[in-house]
Amino acid sequence: LLIKTFGAKLGEQIAFLIMLPTLFMIIIIRSIFQHYAEAMAIRVAHFIRLSSYIFYPLAYCVAAISRGAVNLSSDPKIRQRSYITKEGLKYILGEKTEGGDILTTEKEMVSRVFDFSELTAEKIMVPISALTALPQQMKLDEAARVVAAKKYMRIPVYSDTVYNIVGILHYFDLLDALLKRQRAPEAENDATVAGCMRKDVFYVPETKKAGPLLMDMQRKREHMAVVVDEYGGAVGIVTMEDIGEEIVGSMDEQYNKGEKLYKKAAPGRYLVNGRMKIEDLNQILPTKLPEGNYETLGGFLIAQAGRIPLRRERLEFGGTIFVIEDADQKSVREVLVIAPQPLEGQRTPIG
Repeated sequence: LLIKTFGAKLGEQIAFLIMLPTLFMIIIIRSIFQHYAEAMAIRVAHFIRLSSYIFYPLAYCVAAISRGAVNLSSDPKIRQRSYITKEGLKYILGEKTEGGDILTTEKEMVSRVFDFSELTAEKIMVPISALTALPQQMKLDEAARVVAAKKYMRIPVYSDTVYNIVGILHYFDLLDALLKRQRAPEAENDATVAGCMRKDVFYVPETKKAGPLLMDMQRKREHMAVVVDEYGGAVGIVTMEDIGEEIVGSMDEQYNKGEKLYKKAAPGRYLVNGRMKIEDLNQILPTKLPEGNYETLGGFLIAQAGRIPLRRERLEFGGTIFVIEDADQKSVREVLVIAPQPLEGQRTPIG
């Protein structure tokens, strides 16, 4: 408009003279407001509020026209979709934020919340092979020694085989039974676990989603659930602590209390339990182990070998050497991990 009115040369000069002071005024005003933000906000608050009332009809009309134009020019199916998908938000969380606005722990927690909806009881459970369970015919004195040694609050009780969980022995129920027997000397000393265990076991299928499982356990006030397969055999247990740590990370839960899944053997050498999870091991190893149809170090080594590795067998992946220290016909129990560089100073969430 200025060029059309005053010509090309004069129009450009006038435009420059208008823009330069305007730019300086914007910079000066912004600097003043940033430096005296609280004081200036109090002074101009009433003016801003009055202006919002005055210009509200105009702003509403402009916004309505803008929304109408967008609706006319876009696909209705696209408009119904969420602006930010789960995958998009995961990508944003994966990007490095300037100034560390989002902590790493916060990113991990949000990612766990997204993954939580896809988890099943099978993925969360403590497998039956890693459980401490008591036979229902065990004497109370012997059961008390096991509870004292393991320091568990609840222990599954089985009949005949460990795959047939028929009850849960609670620490307080066992203590109450022992105190009653102590107060009544004439009571029989051959009392067994079956007499004080809780028989209302909460069974869940291994395909049950973690979200509904958590709600069911809260509604029924259950702290432990027995996971069963399609044939009705027990394959593991899930506790409230197991579900909680899927969101907030590893906790000192009762089934891991006092148990360390690795120990230092020498610089760059660690003795690792075969049940240690790959995601936890990756936090201390310079070589990152890939994900697959396994969750633990033992499962990874079985997948690499295509069979259950033998004792003293050596496997290598990405420069890291794995020496099988202990194994049986069914699983890998302990592994010596030799890293290509020392693991000193690396952080770990385990132990």
